Amino acid sequence: MSGQTKVSPDQPVLFMNAHVHPALAQFKTLSSVQYFKPYTHGLEVHNDDAQKAESYETAFVLGTKSRMETEIGLGKALLALKSGGLLICAADNKEGAGRLKKMLQDLGIPNIAELSKNKARVCWGVKPDGFDPALAQSWADQDKVQEIAGGFFSRPGIYGWDKIDKGSALLAENLPKDLSGHGADFGCGYGYLSRAVPEKCRKVKSIEFIDADSRAVQMAAKNLEALEIKTSGHWMDLASSNTGLDNKYDWIVMNPPFHEGKRADSDIGIAFIKNAHKALRRKAP
Repeated sequence: MSGQTKVSPDQPVLFMNAHVHPALAQFKTLSSVQYFKPYTHGLEVHNDDAQKAESYETAFVLGTKSRMETEIGLGKALLALKSGGLLICAADNKEGAGRLKKMLQDLGIPNIAELSKNKARVCWGVKPDGFDPALAQSWADQDKVQEIAGGFFSRPGIYGWDKIDKGSALLAENLPKDLSGHGADFGCGYGYLSRAVPEKCRKVKSIEFIDADSRAVQMAAKNLEALEIKTSGHWMDLASSNTGLDNKYDWIVMNPPFHEGKRADSDIGIAFIKNAHKALRRKAP
């Protein structure tokens, strides 16, 4: 393979879908992009302000099961790389590792090297002089805010980002009309339930919308702008052992996740329910 094959710790590095690892400590200038709160521990996260055009010598991209998310990461990374910069991408075999090399080829990266090990694959190559950014730009542009059903705004990467969840719709239809005071939407997504509650329950004074995905909090804020009650959003891991929300709310609405990405995990939903119980205000009998 021609071009740069080693990563200098002194050069600026971009890491899309970053996960913490001891090896990251060697880099003096690291811009980490990670939207999911549980994965940010130990990282200094920059998110959307990190992708400065042609300003990085090296870019890491961790692929996901979502082809679109991987395309977005690769597109943004290539646009952020300087000419001659090194792109390194990896994924678990169950999360699309087999398509990485073809994706890099489609983007116009020559002489791609690859290594398969530990049920995962890593591919790397150098951004060539005269690189055509058209496809990379179109992949990166998939991350734009879009209007979806019901007049909501959303963006790719949020779980169920382009649809109205059937469980949430059923819950909204059966909300008690006597909710009042200060409440919260746990795992708000793009804000479907957060908007449904005050529209149906006129005595609600305020609502906090909370999600582990910073993009979801961003979209919920946008979708709740027209409400006449007080609203506030929080980027938080609601499955953690200490949320700091004990005895705070008059009511909580939620359609809790029983998954992490595409993987079923009932422990997440159970943790949501336990934390919601602790977060409700205790009233005298």
